Amino acid sequence: MRIGVNHGSLAERMLFSYGDTPEGMVESALEFLKICESLDFRNLVISMKASRVPVMLAAYRLMVKRMDELGMDYPLHLGVTEAGDGEYGRIKSTAGIATLLAEGIGDTIRVSLTEAPEKEIPVCYSILQALGMRKTMVEYVACPSCGRTLFNLEEVLHKVREATKHLTGLDIAVMGCIVNGPGEMADADYGYVGKQAGYIALYRGRDEIKRVPEDQGVEELINLIKADGRWVEP
Repeated sequence: MRIGVNHGSLAERMLFSYGDTPEGMVESALEFLKICESLDFRNLVISMKASRVPVMLAAYRLMVKRMDELGMDYPLHLGVTEAGDGEYGRIKSTAGIATLLAEGIGDTIRVSLTEAPEKEIPVCYSILQALGMRKTMVEYVACPSCGRTLFNLEEVLHKVREATKHLTGLDIAVMGCIVNGPGEMADADYGYVGKQAGYIALYRGRDEIKRVPEDQGVEELINLIKADGRWVEP
């Protein structure tokens, strides 16, 4: 059973005692936890949701502290409620959820968007992958464009992504020049690096495998992945 405390719907007596605060949220959750424990029911998960990220962070951190003091160890469900939609809704949810996960707080997550529910799931997977907790897609490493860039980075990254996004478990780097490229992509499985005008170098890990004309780069990258037995058809 989930005990879910929402910052916007605390009981009046909690508001009277603690105000509209993270402390009130925590005490409300603890009250229900103690009721369940008095009935010998401990199959519980706790959520402390708020629409403002600082409030949500403070509530979860305080909840962990209070549970530790009381010898409790219940799983926590993380989320920023009423985060909205679009880019900002995703950023807002990520700011709250990822911060706590990075601190070792949280057991399950939900990104709450004012959109179709299935659009929430990819954001959750992306948060977990960005933190290195779960890998479900290709990790792309790409530098920002600068004066040394030898090809259209944005265009090439898009082509590489479209060709390989169905794969899982790979790190692919797209780097614009040789100055920083090989060092910054050292942990990648494969690299696509600008070497000279009109040509790119393909890497497997730290090793340069071949140089090919730029217009053949994506095709040759796919061939390299196939040669290594890591390609699957989309």
